[in-house]
Amino acid sequence: MTLKGEIMKVVAINASPNKDKGNTALILNPFLEGMEDQGAEVEKYFTSELKINPCQGDLNCMKTTDKCFQDDDMEWLLPIIRRAEILVFASPLYCDGVSGPMKMFMDRLVPMVHLTMEIRNGRLRHPPKKDLNVKKAVLVSNCGFWEIENFDPMKAHIKAFCDNINAEYVGELLRPHGPILEAMLKNDIPVNDVLEAARQAGNQLIRYGKMFDETINNISRPLISRDDYLEMGNQHITSG
Repeated sequence: MTLKGEIMKVVAINASPNKDKGNTALILNPFLEGMEDQGAEVEKYFTSELKINPCQGDLNCMKTTDKCFQDDDMEWLLPIIRRAEILVFASPLYCDGVSGPMKMFMDRLVPMVHLTMEIRNGRLRHPPKKDLNVKKAVLVSNCGFWEIENFDPMKAHIKAFCDNINAEYVGELLRPHGPILEAMLKNDIPVNDVLEAARQAGNQLIRYGKMFDETINNISRPLISRDDYLEMGNQHITSG
């Protein structure tokens, strides 16, 4: 639980090319609003509005300089990330992983750790630098496939990244068959409980330091049967 008067700093990175009009944002935005409802200070950035170059593997950023030699938006964004206590990775599922812009952003966070190594949780890891304040991380994602298992590779990647920066992976907000959620909302089909669950998850994370399983499961609940979704998808393809 947060202490009275304490302001939790949250940074969210939305790596969807559709920004606030995408299916990822349908879950991300109420989640962030739920954190703000509990007094958190939330900053949200879109990778499509940022100039982030690929990592060049220079490694001086880990060793001596604490920053990349490249002149792009990571120069001002990295200090903001370092000060955050909660980091939110929001990305649609692309080819079983995060989108390309999200991967480039993650690669460019290497200045947050030392090039030296230590044994942590039974594995060799780079120790985080003293100015790194990130304590927790969350994944928010949606995909066009029906089964929630499609997110497993992405979850494994984010969990491993959290291990690397010594931050707690507190869970994920996943929306399988995401396009149907937007369609149902536009047609006034009662699925607002999914959005409300996302808001509750944000509320819980700030208030209790964790998200409840029931809340997370409500976000991912099946909206229609797999057979119906398959039929609808194939009809859309053939008619398009």
